[in-house]
Amino acid sequence: MQMIRRALTTAALMVFAGAAVSDDSYRVTAVFDTLFDAQGQVAGLRPHDQSAYPAAFWEVVRQRVGLLRIPPPTDAATGRPATLSTGLYVTLQVTPDRQGNGVLKIVDLDVKPLVLQQVHAAFPPELVRSAGWTGAVQAECVVGTDGRCGDVKVKALPGMPQSLLRWARDTMELWEFEPPRLNGRPIMAPTRASFELETPDIAPVNFIERGSGQFRW
Repeated sequence: MQMIRRALTTAALMVFAGAAVSDDSYRVTAVFDTLFDAQGQVAGLRPHDQSAYPAAFWEVVRQRVGLLRIPPPTDAATGRPATLSTGLYVTLQVTPDRQGNGVLKIVDLDVKPLVLQQVHAAFPPELVRSAGWTGAVQAECVVGTDGRCGDVKVKALPGMPQSLLRWARDTMELWEFEPPRLNGRPIMAPTRASFELETPDIAPVNFIERGSGQFRW
């Protein structure tokens, strides 16, 4: 994994280069169903959700990601090199230019099980009623060979409601994954997810009556 991250420092991806860029940057995540060979090189790279972005986007990202390597996979049972099929999550920073084109830069990469289905548990009612509430929580688990999370562990900053922690745990237990395959055999693998949540700020203005029918706030 460290080898991958070092490679990312030189994997800046330029699209429509040469134009001035703005400060209106944002991030997107491209997900690939990836096959690594016994040397840790990319041997197969298929967009997980082809319809999410234009074909030109996928092609440019594929060209750069295809050059990356991971430490050679090893079969723990035999100690021999093995192939690894797994999910590859590529986070890119997009900076538009004045012509409506942009610059893409790889800022993070993660090898973890593919998410096949994301189902969210019912959000805690008390938080839904809290207008303008924001919070964040992280959840992690080990995906079994059946594609389901095992024991889900949840982390959050002090003060986060316990109902939010339960919501994150329940949500991860509902998700369905494609477990990684080592030499074609499903294996267990860790995964994690971050949730940043907020409720609409729809609280009414609190008017205070002062004097003869004048309102101030």
